[in-house]
Amino acid sequence: MKRVIKYILVGVIICVSLYNSIYIENLTEVKEKHGKSKFDAKGFANAFMTSEAKSLKGISTAVFLDELAKDVTAYCETQGHKLGISNSYYFIVESDAVVRYIGDENVIVSLIDGKDQNVKIATDFIFGNAIREGTKIANISDYQNTMDYNNISVELNNYVRENIIPPFKENVKIEDTIHFKGAVKVNVKQVNLDDLRVIPIDVKFKNE
Repeated sequence: MKRVIKYILVGVIICVSLYNSIYIENLTEVKEKHGKSKFDAKGFANAFMTSEAKSLKGISTAVFLDELAKDVTAYCETQGHKLGISNSYYFIVESDAVVRYIGDENVIVSLIDGKDQNVKIATDFIFGNAIREGTKIANISDYQNTMDYNNISVELNNYVRENIIPPFKENVKIEDTIHFKGAVKVNVKQVNLDDLRVIPIDVKFKNE
């Protein structure tokens, strides 16, 4: 009888030891800890806009407009960037210009290196994928889901709304000389050169 009790006690001790040595964790918590970290679209966009956008080389806006006027489809296909099967192509352009008109949605400038060419710099309704596609900073195949990819555009546009446009609108005056750089969308099936809008990614005042 004593031997049976002894075996029972030993068994209990072994079971207690094994129980205390095993750590049971909730499956959801494990997935959250070890799953891939969430993509920071805002951090990605802000890092680009603050460190790389200013050094990014754009096409001369005057050259851009001249080439579109010659053969918009050929120029877009050879020089533009588009996402998948689309009629829309994206570019980054830049130029020195003189401010001619200040409106609620756009600032119209005349190109210094152009032939009486005017361009609209957007100051409102900043949306779409022009910056992301024009700068080619992201490739959809590099992202696990389309939401991450789309959020890059959202955050790039937010940065422009919050950091580029407010100081520009606050300080710009008629006859100011500026240097602008920005993204442009061209739909080869619906081309209107007078209606192209440049979404600014960098604007500098050059007044002495």
